[in-house]
Amino acid sequence: MSSLEFPVLVLVETMGAANLGAVARTAAAFGLSGFRLVAPRCEIDEETRKWACYGKRVFDRIEVFDDLASALADVPCAIALSRRRGKDRYRHYTLPVLGQEVMPQFFRSGVTRYALVFGNEESGLARHHLSACHCSAEIPVLADDGSLNLAHAVSITLYELLGRGKARLSQEELNNEGEEKASEEQLAALIQRCRSLFERVGYPKGEASLDDEMVKLQAVVLRSGLERWEHRLLSGMISQVRYALDRCAERA
Repeated sequence: MSSLEFPVLVLVETMGAANLGAVARTAAAFGLSGFRLVAPRCEIDEETRKWACYGKRVFDRIEVFDDLASALADVPCAIALSRRRGKDRYRHYTLPVLGQEVMPQFFRSGVTRYALVFGNEESGLARHHLSACHCSAEIPVLADDGSLNLAHAVSITLYELLGRGKARLSQEELNNEGEEKASEEQLAALIQRCRSLFERVGYPKGEASLDDEMVKLQAVVLRSGLERWEHRLLSGMISQVRYALDRCAERA
C-alpha cells in the first residue's frame, strides 16, 4: 500500500475511552498502524483495550499533540469530517463526492499525504479546528438532526475512502471456478430439456406455438448469464418434475 491509501487519522478532544478503543479496532481493520490524538479528554484504560479487541496493536503508534496545528504540521492536506457549515467554510462535500471526485484531484495535483480530522463526541469540531483544514466533508444521514457515534463515523469514512477499492478486488477474487458461467452446450441442453417437458404437459394452451415460446425462453436464458451451479439447480428441478410425471403415469 502506498501512502496515498493510508490517511493520517486525527481525533480531536476525544471524550470516551470506549470510542477510542473502537476507533483503534477500525484503524487496524483498515490497515492503519496508528493514529493521532489532539488534547484527548480520556486515557487508554481497560475499557479502551476491551473495545479495541485485535486493534490493541495500534496503541504503540498513537501520538498525542497539544493542538491541531501541531498534529497537522507534517501533513499537506487535511480534511475535516463535520456537518457544520457557514460562510467561513471554503469547500464542503458529501463523503461519497470527496472519495470519488475530490481525492483523485488531490492525488493528481501531487498530494502524497492527507489527514482525516474528527471532533469529539459532544460538539464535533470547533470553527478554529475547521479553519486549520483545507476542506470538509459530511456523511449523509436521513434525519435532519441526526449524528453518528465517533467510532461509526470513522468506520464509514475509512470504508468510503479505502474499502471500496478493496471490495471491488475482493469480488473479483470471489469469481472462482464454482461461479463460472454455464457453457453454450449446457444452456442448449437445458433449453432442450425444457422443450421436452413442455411438450409432455401440453404447453402452451393458448394461441402461441411451442416454437414461439421456446425462442422467448432461449432469449431469457442467454440474457441471464447463468452460472454452472444455477444450471445444475434448474436441471435438478426439471429432473424432479419428470420423475413425478413418470410416477403419475405408472399409477394411471
